Amino acid sequence: MGLDSVKTNHMPVRFLIYVAITALTRLLISNVSHHNPPDVGIIYLCGGILLLAFAILVVRYASSAFPSVKVESPRRKGEASVETEKGEL
Repeated sequence: MGLDSVKTNHMPVRFLIYVAITALTRLLISNVSHHNPPDVGIIYLCGGILLLAFAILVVRYASSAFPSVKVESPRRKGEASVETEKGEL
């Protein structure tokens, strides 16, 4: 995480997905430790965690392949200004 999220007061979508994965993992641990017989609910929780992990891969690929934030590169003497794009990596 760079200083971009601090400067602009926004939270990248990836971090919200990380929070969701953490919540589902805590729910899975709670279900396994308190309910002895395994049931289909455990499979659903594991599938949800796997789906969110796949969503993080998609978001990371999309942000690197299709960047949306333009950042001005530092200028040297005698060079014209060149704008480059930066993703959410």
